[in-house]
Amino acid sequence: MAQKQYDLTASPVHLLRRCSQYAADLFDRETQGSDLTARQLTVLIAADAHDGASQTALVAATGIDRSTLADMVARMIQRELLVRRRTESDARANAVRLSPKGKRTLAASLGALKKTEAKLLAALPASRRTDFVKSLVLIAAQLED
Repeated sequence: MAQKQYDLTASPVHLLRRCSQYAADLFDRETQGSDLTARQLTVLIAADAHDGASQTALVAATGIDRSTLADMVARMIQRELLVRRRTESDARANAVRLSPKGKRTLAASLGALKKTEAKLLAALPASRRTDFVKSLVLIAAQLED
């Protein structure tokens, strides 16, 4: 007797990846003409919320791994979205801040993010949206444990 194939339509891992791709596609459509990605916007939001934070603090705030975040910050500095300086308290650590261009980009992109999230959640009945987001928070919290 042949073994039953794994059902991807019921796989949380597969479905989360598909939902992540759908969210990224929605964001890309909302930001047509911009070269800002949703992950880069996440970094801008975290840098704004934690002005002068170290890259280590931004790793904790965003969940983006250290090497990826370092590469992203370097590229965003080249694009003049962020500025980075050595901290006074620890010469090995970098403090990251939004540049004036980064502040303008953040302000201009938040509307697209809100539209993206509204379209993403519109796939669910209104009565289930809050519980869905709470469930995502619970899963994401496991990263911290």
